[in-house]
Amino acid sequence: MKKIFLILLAFASLQCMADKKTPAEKAKEKMEELQKSLGLNPEQSKKVYEFNLKANTSMDEYEAKKPSKKLKKKQKDIWSDLRKAEYKKIFTAAQFKKYEELKKLEKDKEKAEKKELEKLKSSK
Repeated sequence: MKKIFLILLAFASLQCMADKKTPAEKAKEKMEELQKSLGLNPEQSKKVYEFNLKANTSMDEYEAKKPSKKLKKKQKDIWSDLRKAEYKKIFTAAQFKKYEELKKLEKDKEKAEKKELEKLKSSK
């Protein structure tokens, strides 16, 4: 059991180190992901990229100020709401519906992974 936990911890550490991307890299990745999954046209892709670049730059600047976890979460929630509103303007109704479904699946997967980690921790 300890080996599994150590492997998960090592993987999480590597993932954290890999996440040190510039706002432009993050925006490009998100745009490509949405382009692939939703079939965005070039104009939509450009708007998604520009919005995410602005959001990621703002979040990086905010995080550089080393806010508390509570404030950091609040800021992420604000940007999440803004992102949802902006995507609703950019996407077609069908694309936005599919986006919402994908977000729900992603959230469910994260919850399942979190539960699994907690099971591993409690069985030590």
